[in-house]
Amino acid sequence: MSGRRDEDGIYANGVDIDRLLEQILSDPRLRSSKAFSTTKTYADEPIIRRGSQMDSYLPQKIGQMRELQRTPRGRTWSETRLFYEQARLMEDFEDNCPYHGQFQSYYPTYRTMTDRQLRGYFTWRARVRAGQVEQTATSFAYVYLYELLMGIGVKPGRKAFDAIEAFWKTYRQFDPGMDRYVPEWLVDYVVEHDLPAELAAPYAHLEHDAAIAVLERAEKGALAAAPPKGHRRQPTDFDAIASRADEFAQAVCQLSSYRLDESRLYKERPEDVACMLLAVYSRLALHYRGSRTQGLTETLFGLRFAVRHVMYASAVRYEPGFHEDCVYVLSPTRRYVCKNGLWSCDSYHDGGARSAKLGQIVRAVDRQLRQALGYAHPLKDHAEAKYLVKIIDDEIAAYLGWKQASAPRRVEIDLSKLAGIRSAAAVTREALLVDEEREDSVAEEAPVAAPCAQNAFVTTGDGGDALGLSEDQTALLQALLAGQGYAGPGNVDLMVDAINETLFDLLGDTAIEFGADGEPQLVEDYVEDVRAAL
Repeated sequence: MSGRRDEDGIYANGVDIDRLLEQILSDPRLRSSKAFSTTKTYADEPIIRRGSQMDSYLPQKIGQMRELQRTPRGRTWSETRLFYEQARLMEDFEDNCPYHGQFQSYYPTYRTMTDRQLRGYFTWRARVRAGQVEQTATSFAYVYLYELLMGIGVKPGRKAFDAIEAFWKTYRQFDPGMDRYVPEWLVDYVVEHDLPAELAAPYAHLEHDAAIAVLERAEKGALAAAPPKGHRRQPTDFDAIASRADEFAQAVCQLSSYRLDESRLYKERPEDVACMLLAVYSRLALHYRGSRTQGLTETLFGLRFAVRHVMYASAVRYEPGFHEDCVYVLSPTRRYVCKNGLWSCDSYHDGGARSAKLGQIVRAVDRQLRQALGYAHPLKDHAEAKYLVKIIDDEIAAYLGWKQASAPRRVEIDLSKLAGIRSAAAVTREALLVDEEREDSVAEEAPVAAPCAQNAFVTTGDGGDALGLSEDQTALLQALLAGQGYAGPGNVDLMVDAINETLFDLLGDTAIEFGADGEPQLVEDYVEDVRAAL
């Protein structure tokens, strides 16, 4: 058996090692020898194992990897380039020699591992790729992440992003410290590989960026609507502010260190608080333009400018070639630019933190509005700037005045008094007529009197008198009961009001209504009641 053995434990001539061991142990001559004697005193003896399972054994592929770093070319490579080339060589390698020791390194690579640690890493990596993620030396986990970032063992793009995210979410239960680095690496991966921005949304504080954009638009709108210098400022247009106030308040909830969404007043009167916040912010924007070198939004969140951006900070990663020039817009307030292989980030560089300065403004608005409304739960004075308190109080006074003027007026009509009003109007009109007008009025009504004889109803019995109705009112009711029009004397409108007022005590409701054609008609539900009453 002089043939060379490969890494799977099989001789070059095709003899299996396990089978060879079985033949040796089953040989009768050996079993009858002293080595297998039942009368001997037993002591610790080595267990016969494969050469690949021995600690001193080094697989050929690992030897090739080690040799790579000693070649003249390998000596000229940077640490990241060497790691990348070695990772490509070992991309499909698997081992079966678990390692239970410790391995810690600030920037771990294959070169920083011992041979035993390398074998343990490739054994653990094979299990991870099979879906079995186990706790191991933390540096092993980071080496695996570095491989994924470089596209080792996975296709670069969406598949690699999913693999990085899935491994991190699983392994973070063993090492929560990964949360400091991996979310930023995921954002960088989305940018570098031009993946959809939605993938980076959970890790890039995009809600934070979007909220800053809302404040930025509010400031620009206030400055655009401002009069030229030297002209009087127009009163705040609360009609326009009311339509944008809710969006602004939601942005403030994202950005302010003072938790507006936990305010009692905001929970009970969100519209009032939202309108006041936007009005005060707009006024402050004008104040900052005239008295500060920076705008309001820049004062709260810093200047927006481009800075050099290091992709995958704190990770060991090598890029084989220069990335092509590009611009990647991650959000309205953040974009990444690559030029000549160098990346920069144009954004507000506040780290996604809540603004304490904005929190002071929001709290002052909340406190002053509570005081103006006489709210039962006031806030303590924190000695805010006098100019800020004055701006807030002015806007509160203007807002409350606008709200009172804009409140809908409620008009109540007492129908029971219409008859009296019409009767008084008729008396007044009669008193104002001169004799000639009375004669003309009588002359005009004379031709109409003839048909009256045909349509007039003569009351029989004393039903109308018992109800307190006049003869003409009774005739009108009888005509309506018969389904005929009334052509008798008197003002029909006044008569209808008088009848409704009289019958209200009987029916508890209106008896006669005017139809779509303007003619009076009995309410169907009360026809028989009226007929019985007459």
